[in-house]
Amino acid sequence: MNIDDITDFSRLVAYFRQRRGLSQGQLAQATRLSRTYVYHLETGQRMNPSPHVVRNIALALDLSTEEREQLYRAYTALTGQFVSEPLESTLLDLGELARLLVHNTLYPAHSLTKLWYFHSWNEAVSILFDIREEITSREQLHLLELVFDPALRSRFHGWENLARRLVTDFQYDTRTITHLPEYKTLIKQLRELPDFRRIAAATYPKKPSPSFTFQIQHRKLGHLTLRTATTIFTGISAYSMVSYVPGDQQTLSIYREYGWQRQPRP
Repeated sequence: MNIDDITDFSRLVAYFRQRRGLSQGQLAQATRLSRTYVYHLETGQRMNPSPHVVRNIALALDLSTEEREQLYRAYTALTGQFVSEPLESTLLDLGELARLLVHNTLYPAHSLTKLWYFHSWNEAVSILFDIREEITSREQLHLLELVFDPALRSRFHGWENLARRLVTDFQYDTRTITHLPEYKTLIKQLRELPDFRRIAAATYPKKPSPSFTFQIQHRKLGHLTLRTATTIFTGISAYSMVSYVPGDQQTLSIYREYGWQRQPRP
């Protein structure tokens, strides 16, 4: 390999990969390329990758807007081709969209990042799950940290089934990003939670159904039956919004009392 053959584009691919803590094999797995292909990209032996390949590399490396533009400029200088982003990812900040929807719904709702950290929430959800202190006191709070917190388990009827369901969904939602350093750090933290290792070992990734029902016991609101409604926003970064809607007439009445459900018209 001649050092003169290494282009700015090749150097940037290697630089961004190494900064993310990924091996060439891990980047290849994330982009569905061969390890040899990635090696040839980084050594300048592959001079004309397609725009689709370059866009997938940027996505797998979770590059910022500035970093993507830097990589794309180097690619254009090398090949004369341009990389176009999907229209929705360039026009919309999906995180902001999720935040707006969360704060403009009557239902208790929150949004999650692709790793299931809380991204935004409304007042109703903090009241519903009685977690205002937990949400506001932590810089980063993970949904599974709340569910596996021994102090909160008594609030969930059938906690074991709920925990298994959520771990299965989490495994499915994150199955394509297990190569990321932040995923590995998160898994290490989750394994320290009581019972997480046991339940994770007995579950496997399975495509979740759009909605499921569970029950909670609230110290003020009493017994509630809740049904989840999930909206997924997918782009350069992925977010989801989870709303909790009434699952039975008793819960519907409580929602109306708290202003989380509009009264029916006469």
